[in-house]
Amino acid sequence: MMNVDDSLLMSYVDGELSPEQRAEVEAAIAHSDELAARAAALQASVLPYRAAYDRQTVPPVPESLTRRIEELVSVSTTQERKRSRGSRRFSMFPMQWAAAAFVAGAICSGVLTGYLGGYNPFNRGADPWVQSVADYQVLYGRDTVSNLREDKVSTQQVLADIHQRDGMPIDVPDLREAGLKFKRVQRLNYHDRPLIQMVYLPERGDPVALCVIEENKGDAPVHAGQVGEMKTVTWRTNRLAYVLLAKAPSLDLQAVGNSIASGKTVPLYSSGDADVSRDS
Repeated sequence: MMNVDDSLLMSYVDGELSPEQRAEVEAAIAHSDELAARAAALQASVLPYRAAYDRQTVPPVPESLTRRIEELVSVSTTQERKRSRGSRRFSMFPMQWAAAAFVAGAICSGVLTGYLGGYNPFNRGADPWVQSVADYQVLYGRDTVSNLREDKVSTQQVLADIHQRDGMPIDVPDLREAGLKFKRVQRLNYHDRPLIQMVYLPERGDPVALCVIEENKGDAPVHAGQVGEMKTVTWRTNRLAYVLLAKAPSLDLQAVGNSIASGKTVPLYSSGDADVSRDS
């Protein structure tokens, strides 16, 4: 009688044996309760991987990524053959199944950022505070601030409090040339850190917000991105991190961000002026 080990049993379960080999294995199983139990356990581990991936919706696989997966599969084939058959089920799939499995798992773990040029379908590439701001700002509609009237006294009071209480010298940029009308500034809270939100309203469309938080990091240039429905422009300077964001903006957010970051945009309200006004 042939020696039936786990490798042969796995081939039997996978339907890879010839009719003669299959008959011999079945005969051995019929005469051994132990073999029957092992075969049943291996059979129970068979999962419908292909059917599962048939139901998955994944982004198109870039050609460069496909080539990379082919290289990885080629290199690992020899190693996989040395392992138990149960650990190499995925290697028996055609290339497109390996790619689909890799893409689905890699997107969830965020490792595809380099391959997809920064694109992340689940939008988890942003800094946590930017993600929180975007999640909050997406709730804003035009009606949220359209009826607010610019209040000079209240704005100067808020800026003075932020400057003296939090040590953050915040200016409100004058963005009227970009078609944005200032509505209000408010001090929010992010994990016990002050987060300043300035809201503007364009002639058409949803509000645009400029948010600022302290970050003990080096300066960073203006960078355009996307977080969920929100278009974002981020930068850092003098230990302050900024994000300018809006839903489907009708203006060039990056150009506005560049103008603010470079100091070309004059302040509509200045924290220094607010301090003088309060002292007087």
